[in-house]
Amino acid sequence: MASATPASSRANPAWAVPVHAQPPAVVWERTGSRPGGLRPEEVAQRRTAAVRTDRGSSSAVLGEVVESLTEPLMLLLIVVAVLTAIFGELRDAIVIFSVIVLIGAVEAISEVRAKRALKALRDLSAPTALVRRDGVARAVPVGALVVGDVLLVEAGSVVAADARIVEADGLAADESRLTGEPGAAAKGPEPVDADAPLAERSSLLHAGTAVVSGAGEGVVVAVGDETEIGRLGRLVAEAKEPPTPLQGAMAELARAALIVAVAACVLVPLLGVLRGQPPREMLLDGLTLAFATIPEELPILVTALVALGGLRLARQGALLRRLRAAEAVGAMTVLLADKTGTLTENRLLIERIDGDRERVLAAGAAAHGAAEAQDPVDRALTEAAGEPASSERLARYPFDPVRRRESGVWRAPGGAWLAVKGAPEAVLDACAMSETERTSVLARVARLAEDGLRIIAVAERHVSSTPQDAADAEAELDFVGLAAFRDPLRAGVGDAVAELAHAGVRTIVVSGDHPDTVAAAAREAGVRASEVLYGGARLDALDDDELAGRLRGEAVIARATPEDKLRLVRILQERGESVAVTGDGVNDAPALAAANVGIAMGARGTDLARQASDLVLVDDAYPTIVAAVEGGRALASQLRRSVAFYLGAKLALVAVIAVPLVFGLPAPFHPVHIVILELFMDVGASIAFVSEPMAPDTMDRPPRDPARRFLDETQLSAIALTAMGLTAAVLPAYLLVHARSGASMAIAAAVAGWLIANVAIAWSLRARPGLPLRRNVAFPVWALVALFAAFILSLTQAGASLGVKSLTAGALGITAAVAAAGVAIAAAGRVVLSLSRRL
Repeated sequence: MASATPASSRANPAWAVPVHAQPPAVVWERTGSRPGGLRPEEVAQRRTAAVRTDRGSSSAVLGEVVESLTEPLMLLLIVVAVLTAIFGELRDAIVIFSVIVLIGAVEAISEVRAKRALKALRDLSAPTALVRRDGVARAVPVGALVVGDVLLVEAGSVVAADARIVEADGLAADESRLTGEPGAAAKGPEPVDADAPLAERSSLLHAGTAVVSGAGEGVVVAVGDETEIGRLGRLVAEAKEPPTPLQGAMAELARAALIVAVAACVLVPLLGVLRGQPPREMLLDGLTLAFATIPEELPILVTALVALGGLRLARQGALLRRLRAAEAVGAMTVLLADKTGTLTENRLLIERIDGDRERVLAAGAAAHGAAEAQDPVDRALTEAAGEPASSERLARYPFDPVRRRESGVWRAPGGAWLAVKGAPEAVLDACAMSETERTSVLARVARLAEDGLRIIAVAERHVSSTPQDAADAEAELDFVGLAAFRDPLRAGVGDAVAELAHAGVRTIVVSGDHPDTVAAAAREAGVRASEVLYGGARLDALDDDELAGRLRGEAVIARATPEDKLRLVRILQERGESVAVTGDGVNDAPALAAANVGIAMGARGTDLARQASDLVLVDDAYPTIVAAVEGGRALASQLRRSVAFYLGAKLALVAVIAVPLVFGLPAPFHPVHIVILELFMDVGASIAFVSEPMAPDTMDRPPRDPARRFLDETQLSAIALTAMGLTAAVLPAYLLVHARSGASMAIAAAVAGWLIANVAIAWSLRARPGLPLRRNVAFPVWALVALFAAFILSLTQAGASLGVKSLTAGALGITAAVAAAGVAIAAAGRVVLSLSRRL
């Protein structure tokens, strides 16, 4: 259904002026409604005309699964499964097909999570709403609301639709998770400026927000996906996270491996047939080489390694919702930090009192007078004032956006005591004071405002009888003083910002709150910005290049809309930045979903923010981000070394198989041997590198350039060293033993040589070879298992079932000597490379 009003400040063709700027009479006319509400036939007609679609359909889930199955790596897995079945290894084929199903299921789960995010968005609204239809108030399901319904709300209500207020009695709503501004927002029917930011549209109630005081009525102007909160849901659904360097490298690798595998299937049999060898044997040899070429274990290996990294982060209070974030969090170069609820606690505390503290607190608390206040200001005043003296409240005049103050009248000896609080200018207007006194108070207000404090003025008056109305009560008041409130920073925020800056991650504070408040919080957190940028129309006026120029250092953006946050993410990403976003509110969700890493608050964050994020801070502790960055950097480095070692071993495996085939000799390994050898390759890469402790200077270095390839010169060198060393450690032994003792003994020599050299070369290529074994206990355990396997397969009868004969003394000597030479070559190569980098 098209809404009768824009969900955002951008104009809807149906409204020449936005609905929040229209008087109630125009709203009644435009919505075709009336104070008594819609008639049943009007409701039915509007519901019939509505077009409601469920974007989270089963076809969308199926489409995600199909798309995942057509990615290069998945196609490779399917090819490997088919080839494995052709080889007769049905058990291995079943395992690989199981992995394919598992990965497809993961994609389906991701789509389901997206649907849940949208559901969480809708669930922010109440399940039912109280409306007036045909002159009668009745509760209806939220899904039955239509534009033109008269919505009735009171304290405790969750607003079910966007509504233009037509009547209000002390009405206030908590919109902090939608606007980013803490505290209750006063609401009333008076129109506001057409260009007013979301936080200042006092004539509107928004779906998903909570009424904290008073009561009111509004005309529904948008429902479902057309509400402000529904529009945010669409932005979340449309947001696409950029691929990580690892994902890009794996896609390129898959395409290259596919080409090589297909070439092996064709060229090796063709070459053998041209030499007069049997076609069937040549075809099997070609398939063996193809099987060795395809890195079918790589997706499983990477997933396992990242999952291990995720477990480490979880122990530090950072819960990974998507495994890709484990790599991406360490690569962040800029952090867009929300203020309210992320840097700060999203609660107000009294920071300063200007005047007699006891009188200010007593009058401030009495002006509202509720025993269990829901507004953060009233709650702070009530807690600070303590238990009030027993007295009867005679009258109350609630806050409204026009008067901008509220009053409570209490029985007192000789008459009544009137307590008033509100916006300083509004309270001072009702006080009996000279212009000099007024100017002095306003100067003190200005000084407090410069510190980003939220300020109220408090006044009182003793009267002989109860006033007739608010105008009668709020006149000739005695000024009592000022109370200033602050939303305090979370513990450790300042240190965390400094540590991130030291590590090369700059912080940009982005909030929907008032500029002075945001700037003060940023200063307190240690974010040094030369200016405060304004969101909304002012930010829209800057082109992307100009805005990007202002974001090169630390920055502060206030009055930011969800679209502004999303634009900031995209501008920074387009200029090569790896962007992280923190947030807890509904208004943060689109940016969280689009960022390289979305970081949500776990304890106080909304369901939608958590669903849109990649990483959740379980206890809302901001310093956990520092630990996550450090852990992410260590994991990324370990991943690169692990993948490089795996690929080097894979190249060596291909070379060891291909060279004999080219010269008309049988393949050194059968498919079952390849499975065993790759098992140790994978486990070795995982344990030898990912179990290494992080380098002590991890956070002393700047972030890795996002433009650098995942496998850069360092990793390519490691791949070459591994491939060269393993090939030199195995191939000569196979050729020598084959010449002396035949193919069966040569296969045993190749298997034993591979297992021994694999362990030794992995050990020599560790990032910190001199590290004591106690810092990586898993490595020697794996090494012992690999060596034991070599012993069992090559020196006992147990290997016979797998086609591996027991080595003779002569073959064992050749195998050991050649393996030692290959390991020495790899170690020497590492020394040479290290020296060359220092020159």
